[in-house]
Amino acid sequence: METFFVAEGTFSEISWLWYAIAVLVAFGAGAIWYTLLFGKQWVKVVNYECLCGANISKGEKCTCKNRFPWEMLFQLIGTALIGLMYFILTPISVWLSVIVCIAFAGWTKSMLKFQIASWNRYITLASIDVGYFIVVSAIFVLFSYL
Repeated sequence: METFFVAEGTFSEISWLWYAIAVLVAFGAGAIWYTLLFGKQWVKVVNYECLCGANISKGEKCTCKNRFPWEMLFQLIGTALIGLMYFILTPISVWLSVIVCIAFAGWTKSMLKFQIASWNRYITLASIDVGYFIVVSAIFVLFSYL
């Protein structure tokens, strides 16, 4: 019997070990993506300011005291929820997962254009962010088959 939201057995069919590993792999990929691979470009196009007001994009030093990285915790939770979505969708249809990936990436980055006037800055940021989202989506789709 199916419920309105999720087919019965969907959650029981998820390999929670592979799901947890996929979340860690995706989160680790983000750490590499936004530091080693594209960190400098991302900080520049985002126009990143730390809590004390220093503009990191312009080379200013952040003098804020260390604090618990709530942003990273929220990012981990968001990554886990996106992964759960793929672990539910992919067994139903891999094409459904692909459509959701394209739709979500396009929708979020089209909204970003309203905030960034410069096309060069927008294209750079959208390319970095969409590229990462596609990598994460692929990680979750692949791990959902394990």
